[in-house]
Amino acid sequence: MGGTMRYLIWTALCLIGAVGGVVLVGMALPAAREGRAETVIDAPPARILAVIADVEAQASWREGIAQVTRNAEGWVEVTARGEEIRFVAEKMTEALIRLRFVSDAGYTGSWEAVMTPEGSGTRITVVERAEVPSPIGRILARLFFDPEAFATTYLAALKARVED
Repeated sequence: MGGTMRYLIWTALCLIGAVGGVVLVGMALPAAREGRAETVIDAPPARILAVIADVEAQASWREGIAQVTRNAEGWVEVTARGEEIRFVAEKMTEALIRLRFVSDAGYTGSWEAVMTPEGSGTRITVVERAEVPSPIGRILARLFFDPEAFATTYLAALKARVED
C-alpha cells in the first residue's frame, strides 16, 4: 500500500472519528431546553392578551419575524431566515396563555405566559420550552440560540408595543 493510500485511509478514519465524536457529544446533551423571563407592563392583562392574540400584527413589532398567517389550527410564523413555526393555542385567557409549536427546523415545544395584575400594570412571566431531538441540532442550538435571551427580547418588544 502506497503512502498516498495510507494517508487517505487515516484521513478518512480521523474524519469519521471526529463526526462520531460530535454526534456523541450531541447525544450526551439534554434534548430539552428552557428560557424564562419576566417584566411588569404598564397595562391590564386584557390589553396584553389582545396584543399577543393579534398574531398577524406581530411581524410589525417583533424583530426577525417576516410574516404571520392564520390557518385552521392556529397560525404560522415565518422568520426572516425563512424558518416556519406552526403554533396552536391551547389556552388564551387574561391569566394564562399556553401555546404549542413545531418548527420545520426540527424542534418542538411550548410557550407559556402567566399574567398577574400588579399595581396599575401586569407582571408577565414567560417560559419557553423546546425539545431538539437531533444530536447535531442540540449542539447547534446551544451554539446559536439562547432561549432566555429570546424570552427577554420578546418581552421587551411586547412591553414596547403594549405601552406605545
